[in-house]
Amino acid sequence: MTDPLRRRVRARALRALTASTALLPPGLVRVGLAPFAGLARFSALERRALDNLRIAYGDELSPRERARIAAGARHHARELAEHWLRLARSRPPEAGTGGDWIEDLVEEDDSVERIDEVLAAGRGAIIVTAHLGDWELLCARLRRRGYAGAVIGLKKRRDPVADWLIDMRRAYGVTTLAQDSSPREVLRVLQAGGTVGLLCDLEVRRLAGEFVPFFGRPALTMTAPAALARAHRLPLIPVRCVKPRGSAIYRLSVDEPLELDASMDKKAATVDLMARVNERFEAWIRETPEQWAWHQARWRTRPGELEATPLHAR
Repeated sequence: MTDPLRRRVRARALRALTASTALLPPGLVRVGLAPFAGLARFSALERRALDNLRIAYGDELSPRERARIAAGARHHARELAEHWLRLARSRPPEAGTGGDWIEDLVEEDDSVERIDEVLAAGRGAIIVTAHLGDWELLCARLRRRGYAGAVIGLKKRRDPVADWLIDMRRAYGVTTLAQDSSPREVLRVLQAGGTVGLLCDLEVRRLAGEFVPFFGRPALTMTAPAALARAHRLPLIPVRCVKPRGSAIYRLSVDEPLELDASMDKKAATVDLMARVNERFEAWIRETPEQWAWHQARWRTRPGELEATPLHAR
């Protein structure tokens, strides 16, 4: 089947924008994208962001404080668009040119050595992160550090925009594996000593999941990271790339790896591990709330409304 017209138009516009911004200095691109952040204030995404902030923080924040965070998130999304348009024109590190700006924009701290320690075992590494800060810059910065591997992401059928995201990652040297890829594809990456990255902070109804606390509320959480940790006898390594308050550049840091508790039964160990992942993400978000994707439907599904199993099993 052909792609819907609106998707084709959107994808062509995105690729045209990618090409045109190559001719402009970053500052001018930033100014050009700014109006979109203002217009988003009147969209359904803004209403969902405010609802999610109310769910997450309750009475901790006033309506005015929630509106301030939502505004910050809009402007942060504009910044991400600027970065991703530039990433789409980057090249892998071995090309020798086209990516120095990534290293200038993202500094590492010593905690990155935790990834090396896990990789030293020769079984690869599983990295988990959230839609916080700039997760695509995180991936690109690790690639420029010398890590090779893949990310597991959504490959929407008949959606050229999803293809643009895959092409963007390919441009800076990273492969995208579909969320429903064969486990053998993930195994090949890990057996080669590579890294596998997952974004696992949002609800994905079509994947296996469990209801796990997030900001004190049950949230449908994908269990794929715990399944990979069990299958490959590896910890989950939480990594984030955020802009500290008052800083002009991003900082890439790595938290202590999270191990699956082998003393528990399978389901209990899965829920326990993903609960600890959610706790880590929540702590990060509370530090820099303006840099999280509040517009996503994180608490849309409630226990009892939808059985937390993949669509093909329902």
